[in-house]
Amino acid sequence: MLDHVLAQLDDSKSFLGLVERLYESPDPSDDELTFKDGRVFNRKSIALDGGDDGYSRIWIFSDVTEAWSARIDALTGLLNRRAYAAELPEFMSNVQNGRVKSFALADLDHFKAYNDQYGHAAGDFVLERVGETLRQMCDEYSGKAYRIGGEEFAIASAHDDDTAAVAFHQMIADKIEGFQIRHAGNLPHGVVTISAGLGLFAGEGEAKAIFAAVDRALYQAKKLGRNKLAQAVMSKACTASEARLEKSITQSQPIRKDSVVLLTGST
Repeated sequence: MLDHVLAQLDDSKSFLGLVERLYESPDPSDDELTFKDGRVFNRKSIALDGGDDGYSRIWIFSDVTEAWSARIDALTGLLNRRAYAAELPEFMSNVQNGRVKSFALADLDHFKAYNDQYGHAAGDFVLERVGETLRQMCDEYSGKAYRIGGEEFAIASAHDDDTAAVAFHQMIADKIEGFQIRHAGNLPHGVVTISAGLGLFAGEGEAKAIFAAVDRALYQAKKLGRNKLAQAVMSKACTASEARLEKSITQSQPIRKDSVVLLTGST
């Protein structure tokens, strides 16, 4: 029976990975499963204490295909802004069993200039490629990606540690640059690239504070030449009330050789 179900899923590896992880965890679970025939099922689970044997679980599956279609951006196949507004508060409040949570805002660099020079059909092709990349990466690493504007994206994911979280977002940027899609208006890079602001935190997060800090990090990534990943390391304020940008970044370590790390803390 299990083999039959796995054969129908878009991503059977992620399905099994989450199941195995949850049987060692007391955390509830609520996510979606996509099938190769286009169906979407909501999967909910709660844990029952099994003593020394870990946890047993109750699973509830519901067909949400029709409702889900209203949450998908037609061009990129990503979750749309409606889904973003509905799901982000839960992501921010979910403890994730001690895992590192990451929230990123990303923009395609000089994308208006790309549309002006190459036409909107070419721009749509780029958005489709980016959407496909984000979907594949998020499916593989159990994250979610949203198209929240024309060329603007938000990515929410959870990882074992900071290093894994940073590597995940760096892989996304590298894959997009690796398409080598010519973009004469994106100097000095000459190809389509993406800039991103990234925030890492654990436990319950303050959505507005984290968004503001990550948005500032994205601005810095653009200011410093684009095609960069700028990290706003979350302070305690981001789990309480207000995030502030640290004046000094002398203690930071670069994400990669051409990027910058920004810290949050007292002004």
